[in-house]
Amino acid sequence: MRVATEGIMYPKDAKAALLPYYESLKDLVFSSFVEIPHAAWSKCKGELDNAFCALKGTKPSHVFVLGPLHKGRVSYEDPALVYAPFDGSLSGSDWEIKLQVPFALSQFVCFSDDICSEEQSLEIVAPYLSLFFEDVPVCYFLATEGGDAVKKIASIIKKDFPKALVFISNNKETCCGGMWKEAFADGNRT
Repeated sequence: MRVATEGIMYPKDAKAALLPYYESLKDLVFSSFVEIPHAAWSKCKGELDNAFCALKGTKPSHVFVLGPLHKGRVSYEDPALVYAPFDGSLSGSDWEIKLQVPFALSQFVCFSDDICSEEQSLEIVAPYLSLFFEDVPVCYFLATEGGDAVKKIASIIKKDFPKALVFISNNKETCCGGMWKEAFADGNRT
């Protein structure tokens, strides 16, 4: 699957642009989920650089990127409120990430590659993921609102994937990813 907004929402050579930054980082330790900005690269690159700076040297078992789906349900015939792209890969001109929804979570989502063209929160961080966590599978979930499925997914991630790295894509002004923050705040992860 090819990306939708490369060269528009972020540079076409994003991974190449990150290499000098990546080489200059010191090894740090990751200790909690990371809230990342839900905005275009031009508005949030500094914040993303800082967030990923704190992650260099970590070795997560999985990477989860959780965000809002602004368009709403993909299909009104489907009651699902959480969506994921099909397993496979997402690639730009100079990066590629492996997409994989763990079996334990697959029953709570509706699969649709259309969500990647509707929402670019994964596309913005994918070059970082390909550089920092090249061989780690990425699971991308988008929710239209909070609810039982969001809570169940958060609970399973916390319980069954303790070595996972969790990113919550959220705009601090609108709190569009608030459903994920709420779900992860319930428990011991901060």
